[in-house]
Amino acid sequence: MHGRELFLKPLRNVGEVKMNISTLGTNPFSNIESLVQQYMAIEHQPIARLENQRGQLNARISLYSELSDQLSSLQSKAEDLLQDDFFLQNSATSSDTSKLTVTAGTTASSATYEITITDLATAHRVASEQKTSNWTYTVGAGETHSFTISYGSTILTVELTGGGAGHDYTLSEIRDAINAKAEEQGSGVYASVVDNTLIIEGELGASNAMSFDDVTGTVLESLDVIDATNTIQHELQTASDAHFTVNGLSITRSQNEGINDVIESVTLNLLAPTSEPVTLEVGRDTGAITGGIEDFISAFNSLMDYLEGQTQVNPSTYTRGALAGDTLVRFIRRQLINSILEPVSGVSQGNPSSLSQAGITFDEDMHLTISDSGTLNEYLRENPQAVADLFQLADGVAQRVQDLLDPLTRTGGTLEEQREVLQGQVEDIEDRIERLEDMLERREEQIRKELISLQQALIAAVQQQAFMQSILYGIYGPYVSF
Repeated sequence: MHGRELFLKPLRNVGEVKMNISTLGTNPFSNIESLVQQYMAIEHQPIARLENQRGQLNARISLYSELSDQLSSLQSKAEDLLQDDFFLQNSATSSDTSKLTVTAGTTASSATYEITITDLATAHRVASEQKTSNWTYTVGAGETHSFTISYGSTILTVELTGGGAGHDYTLSEIRDAINAKAEEQGSGVYASVVDNTLIIEGELGASNAMSFDDVTGTVLESLDVIDATNTIQHELQTASDAHFTVNGLSITRSQNEGINDVIESVTLNLLAPTSEPVTLEVGRDTGAITGGIEDFISAFNSLMDYLEGQTQVNPSTYTRGALAGDTLVRFIRRQLINSILEPVSGVSQGNPSSLSQAGITFDEDMHLTISDSGTLNEYLRENPQAVADLFQLADGVAQRVQDLLDPLTRTGGTLEEQREVLQGQVEDIEDRIERLEDMLERREEQIRKELISLQQALIAAVQQQAFMQSILYGIYGPYVSF
């Protein structure tokens, strides 16, 4: 007995064995899922690298879009300076804009004028007698009643038809019939109804006094616009011309606004009679021209600041801008600076051949600026064509900028092509990611099944071992040999 004990040791309680086996098989997926996720995290690394590449490409696409917007802004300002008459703009100012307003064209001469307005042009205006609210004019079945409104060489023939059953025309319907005929013939005659009274107004000017005639029926006579002899019964306003003077010269016109045949390339708008002369100043609009140049300069500086920020390399941290090393961006920046600095060929002898000679230079921060406004304004007043040539000649600054930027920014241009190439790379990466994700999804399920199968095999082995131990326990009791 004692010899046998040397090879025997107490066996753990069989219940403990059963409990451990039971615990092992209670949630076979808990440890497995952790193993699956750890494995798949490794397998997912190629996708993570592709997603990072996709992010970099999308960021570059966005940068090219920003660059295109910046270039387009400068291009737009260059195009403004390339307008034929931009540097020939004139201004015209009135000393009393409540009486007179004015605009000047590019061929207007610099001068000062004194203008007095005696009378404004008026339109002929007549009325019917006041009618009751239920007044109508009857046109019988199958009948047509017509009347004419004549002025100058224009005759409006207005017809009221009775149709098959006859019709009672209200004031509003007669008004609408007059306005429809006037619109049809492009006439300025206009009818309205005020306080049950029909009012007919003609065009401005004494020569546009209206006459009326009932051709068939008695529409106008019934309205008491005219009597049986076609005499107007209620004249509210006579037709008259505008009377004014320019530097003492008396002038008559049949209109109040848009008078462009009195002073060459100047348009007058007469608003009210004057009690004293209104002073009109016509001269070169240096403010508008300078404003356009400043807008160009501002857009240029904004673009250069953007390019500088996107391409710089920090010498301390070696942090690189998003477009650092981009050959296209370096080319654009270099060419833009050259467009400003290089002399302009083809200018007239004695005229400035560079922006610096006209008072536009780079400052110490490489920002373009109007450094000598006196020189620039003198050229704009005395010789605006000299400044125009600097920008507008075939080799001019604005034309150079336009020629440089248009191939880059236009539809189908270089930047759009670059974005399309990058977008194609993004789509290729997304296709690869999609294929990898499909493959990994299948792989994940495969790994999960394999681990579950292994765990089930392990559980079965443990259960078999416990079964054998229970048999040995039944035979030998609490002592079993190793």
